[in-house]
Amino acid sequence: MSLTDASTYVAGECDRVADHRARFDLSSRRYVVLGGGQGMGRQVCHALAQLGASVVVVDIDHDRAEAVRAELGDAATADRVDATDDAAMAALVQRTGEVDGVVDVIGMARYARLLDITDDDWRWGEDIVLRHAVLAIRHFGRRLCERGSGSITFVSSVSGLGSSPVHAAYGVYKAGLDSLVRSAAIELGANGVRVNAVSPGFVVTPRIASMLDDAAIEETRTQLPLQRLTMPADVASALVFLISDLARTITGQVLVVDGGASNKYPYDMSGF
Repeated sequence: MSLTDASTYVAGECDRVADHRARFDLSSRRYVVLGGGQGMGRQVCHALAQLGASVVVVDIDHDRAEAVRAELGDAATADRVDATDDAAMAALVQRTGEVDGVVDVIGMARYARLLDITDDDWRWGEDIVLRHAVLAIRHFGRRLCERGSGSITFVSSVSGLGSSPVHAAYGVYKAGLDSLVRSAAIELGANGVRVNAVSPGFVVTPRIASMLDDAAIEETRTQLPLQRLTMPADVASALVFLISDLARTITGQVLVVDGGASNKYPYDMSGF
């Protein structure tokens, strides 16, 4: 494009009113959701389908993946994959064929103090938090670069942005995921591939709801600036924003979704 052509393009585009409804429409698109069989993964599968996309629900548990596929009906297929296995991820890319992007929500913490954490638990943290993300970029990133467009979107955590007492390995590897997002965004950007992450705080997933009683959850809610708990569907909403063309020039970013908690002054100043 010549300088004259570029100037003409900019002059025509900078004042054009965009069709924002179309930018949020995912009709005719196809996405792979890693960890789509429960919690936030299930919610993002539904969000993508509601916006018109077809979904490949991927989970290490076949029954979970199949249950979500059944909820979505004709808009979805299911696949059982261990996302930490390099060969399995390469095979998944071959089976799924042409896709517009991948969403990776896999992650879990094991709780132990740093002085007590075992080597096995530390290595397990790398697999369950970071390795699958590296493999998603390695395999799906190559496919998306070949087609010249697409997105890879992860679920990170505020544990990677600050201290992570009693689940340090989780925080270390989530911080690594954030760095991976930024590096991948630079390396893949010239091929039209965007890479971002959502960084939730306390989310009332089914697993968390089974671990805490109502009083503990309510106590957490009262500590949030918004006084509103984050649900898995709220994380899914942030993910589909980053996936959609509403975010077409956003890449290498980690979007915090925590009800304002990470901005809160840590001391009670109500008595002043």
